Amino acid sequence: MASAVNEAVSVSLDELSESMTGALVRPGDARYDEARSVWNGMIDLHPAAIACCESTNDVRAALRAAIDTGLPLAVRGGGHNVAGFGTVDGGIVVDLSPLNSVIVDPDTRRVRVGGGAILKDLDATREAE
Repeated sequence: MASAVNEAVSVSLDELSESMTGALVRPGDARYDEARSVWNGMIDLHPAAIACCESTNDVRAALRAAIDTGLPLAVRGGGHNVAGFGTVDGGIVVDLSPLNSVIVDPDTRRVRVGGGAILKDLDATREAE
């Protein structure tokens, strides 16, 4: 029974990979160790997949895959959570770091910040003024 579940999860992750514009990184991929690491080097977890989301459609697809497979889910913004909540053992990491945009509207004095932005991305817009 367990192999059938693992096969079903593998098929679901294959489908997720095909539906994303961003990369789906899994164990065995050359980028896996880099993609699974977080700022706190003491956190050493091994997700089943890291969805490097480049759009809201990628995020939606990754969330759907987690629901469909029953795998645990972690969402990583900038990856700086000291407790390591941006990763999970055996689950799916929704990596928002490709969504690191910062858009400043000087007329309305509003800023739109992507889910993967970190403070240096926001600081860079101040330096451009």
